[in-house]
Amino acid sequence: MQKKLFTLLILLLVLGLSTGAAAKTTIKLANSGPANEDNRTVKAVKIFKHMVEKGTNGEVVVEPYHASALGSEREALEGVKLGTIEMGTLSSGPVPGFFSEVMVFDIPYLFSSAPAAWEAFNGDFGRQFNKAFLAETGVRILSITENGYRHFTNNQRPLKTPEDMKGLKIRTMENPAHMEMVKALGADPTPIAFGELYMALQQGVVDGMECPIVLIHDMKFYEVQDEMILDGHLYNPIFVFINESFFQNKLTPEQQEVVAEAADVLAAVHNGFSQEANIQGLEKLQAKGMNVNKPTAESLEQFREISQPPALEFITQKAGQEWVDKALEAAKSAEAKVGDRAGAIIQEHIDMANEKYGQLPE
Repeated sequence: MQKKLFTLLILLLVLGLSTGAAAKTTIKLANSGPANEDNRTVKAVKIFKHMVEKGTNGEVVVEPYHASALGSEREALEGVKLGTIEMGTLSSGPVPGFFSEVMVFDIPYLFSSAPAAWEAFNGDFGRQFNKAFLAETGVRILSITENGYRHFTNNQRPLKTPEDMKGLKIRTMENPAHMEMVKALGADPTPIAFGELYMALQQGVVDGMECPIVLIHDMKFYEVQDEMILDGHLYNPIFVFINESFFQNKLTPEQQEVVAEAADVLAAVHNGFSQEANIQGLEKLQAKGMNVNKPTAESLEQFREISQPPALEFITQKAGQEWVDKALEAAKSAEAKVGDRAGAIIQEHIDMANEKYGQLPE
């Protein structure tokens, strides 16, 4: 009898341990950027992971998958929508296929500074957009961070004026608004998945691309691109997505709060890491032999005059006048609020990001 009782107790203990282990909730997080340890998104996600796991006492575990390990950005966003992937830190590239209103983020020369964009993302405009996106897609946007200002590169000739763009095959994201902008400049827009871009440039499938400085450096595009112009035609966001059903049904209210707060921190530190990487990256690209042209005020105005009207017309058709007006007003209000503090705000984010990263356990 005692032997049977002992066996039963052991069985109950094993079942209890198994149940405890099964109770852990796993968040698979998809990211298309590189898996380098010093990459901005890798570092920001590490902070997010630490905050979530610590804040939930290990009940929620974050498993990051960088370098498109869970598929292209479109495939990853589809996975988040379906619930086969819980979260994603993804650019706006594939989003128009799910919610065309996102194209308002792609109005050329919308934001005069990165902090103005952050202000708009975190303000009423961002909240309205996130709410509408959730209602349409069933995917929650926890926060919005920066992918950064995008600049044109190529391996054919120096880029100084819009005239230099003519005839070039330029890779764009899978975003019709981007394609319209490139077309207006006389180039041939060619959508290619980000994970396939290096090979496409190397093999001459396309002559050039447009991308933030940090990604040009981290993805080693300088090996297959010689020329860049700092035109900053687009300020591109990265969205922190989470499947709404998972968020509501798999996380307790307390865990939801932890995840949401950690996502806000992810966005803020990512902004800091991104700005720091841009400053350092530009110097490194030039050291690697890349020729960098800074357009004159006259040349920049030419880029704006040529690319903005047709892009704005296209975006209005797809996203609607209401959302275009909201974006333009949000940019104007954000710029007024930031004023001349853009440089100071950037430095504050850089300092904060590095402080938090330095506090991570070994």
